[in-house]
Amino acid sequence: MSSQIVWLNFAGIVSPQMEEIFHVGLGPISLMSGLWPLLFIPISIPTGLMVDRWGFKRIVSIGGIIIVVFSWLRLLSGQSFAILFVFQSLAGIGQPFVYNGISKLAGNWFPEGEQALANGIATMGQIIGMILALVIVPIMVPNPIFSELQANIVVVSIIVTFSVLLFLIFAREYPRGATVAPQSQERVTSQIKRLFKMRNIVLLMFLFLIGVGIFSGLVQWIEAILFSKGISSLDGGLIGAAMLVSGIFGMVLISYVSDKYSKLKQIVIVNSLLTAILLFLFALRLNLLYYAIIAVAIGFTLLSLAPVGLQISLETAGKERAGTAASMIWLMSQVGALFFILVMPVLDTLQLELKILVNDQWFIPLVFSGILMVIAFVIGLTLRDTRKNRVPSS
Repeated sequence: MSSQIVWLNFAGIVSPQMEEIFHVGLGPISLMSGLWPLLFIPISIPTGLMVDRWGFKRIVSIGGIIIVVFSWLRLLSGQSFAILFVFQSLAGIGQPFVYNGISKLAGNWFPEGEQALANGIATMGQIIGMILALVIVPIMVPNPIFSELQANIVVVSIIVTFSVLLFLIFAREYPRGATVAPQSQERVTSQIKRLFKMRNIVLLMFLFLIGVGIFSGLVQWIEAILFSKGISSLDGGLIGAAMLVSGIFGMVLISYVSDKYSKLKQIVIVNSLLTAILLFLFALRLNLLYYAIIAVAIGFTLLSLAPVGLQISLETAGKERAGTAASMIWLMSQVGALFFILVMPVLDTLQLELKILVNDQWFIPLVFSGILMVIAFVIGLTLRDTRKNRVPSS
């Protein structure tokens, strides 16, 4: 949660606050947020390997400390945007260390009937952090005043420092009395090759690329999409927030259902198909209430796929390779996020240039997203069911 707050610390105050304080344009400020998923890509697999070799507590602690250090160092930038840009970007190095420990923790601490829910609660923290950053920061920095921005950086740094201290004090690699399996001494190249031979892992990489990519694109552009359909920016922002909140409920509820009834593959199939249908409906031009209902439903079905996918990864790869498998999946998710954030407005521009449905902007990007979710549905059908012959928990 706190890593997300640091990531999106300036996303909700780009204009006019950041632009006027630092006298820079929209592009450089937006790039600060865009660099985090870009940095994630080369760092993800090495951190996943480290999680499997040295345990999640040590690696998550390192990542948390990196974020804390550079979060505080941002105060030294003064009114130099270049220095702020460097420290904000370097804080992003710590994020993969945190993300890639989630599945390992779930495997070490929880029985199989609770692991999907554990993954759901952990990934839910990411969405809560996004909401807090986009809601609280604009309240704390309502004006383009440097002192307000500095105070906000202090508050955010205190939050992430407190989070890391709690983790350092209370986190343990295993429950007390747990039987600890010996760490695998498998060579790095052999471990990665073995995972690439597991069909579920490769399929999940593509599923996360599509799912997280579409989600990231919607979060980034939902206000612009709805504005083109006659919805005000304020209402568009509220609908976007409602989509995130419903995603939180989906992550927990669907994870609980998947654990209780041992239906992981089936949830991937159903949710992918439902999300595709919802995206096609979202492309139509109707009224505010219609868009609000569809956005809430998309958040619920789309975001709930993440913890279920992580659980399939854990059960496919095994606890000894959980960190590396998760890192491969998260890597593809960041590739998808960058792709969709960049491609959706390009498709919208292409639609206008070709004079296709000129009175219904963003139709092609949304339909394109829906088609990709249909492909995700087909991919889900080919997943191997990791719980095919298991009895649902009582």
